[in-house]
Amino acid sequence: MTIKGLIKLTQLLQEYPLTIIQWQILLVVSENPGETITDLVNEEKLTCGTPSDIAVSVKRLGEGRHDRPGLGYIKKVQHEADGRYFKLTLTAKGKKLVEKIKSKSRTMK
Repeated sequence: MTIKGLIKLTQLLQEYPLTIIQWQILLVVSENPGETITDLVNEEKLTCGTPSDIAVSVKRLGEGRHDRPGLGYIKKVQHEADGRYFKLTLTAKGKKLVEKIKSKSRTMK
């Protein structure tokens, strides 16, 4: 991506508001539903930080914390084979947002 393209994407994401890292996470989860953070990092599909860094963003994009509500874009489901891990999928709200941003980004020139 060019600098000009990155600037336009950043401006577009400010409408929602999302960071570039949050957008990368939403996009990768939309393309890889049901995978864990660790899987996505190990397969180099998510390259925006360590699994623990990404987990913080996923929490914000999902259910949030006790002192700060989340955005409701990602749903975590406990992995059936290993309860320490969670499978990630987009909620209906998250799918709608990803499609909206993808659509707007296609029309940007």
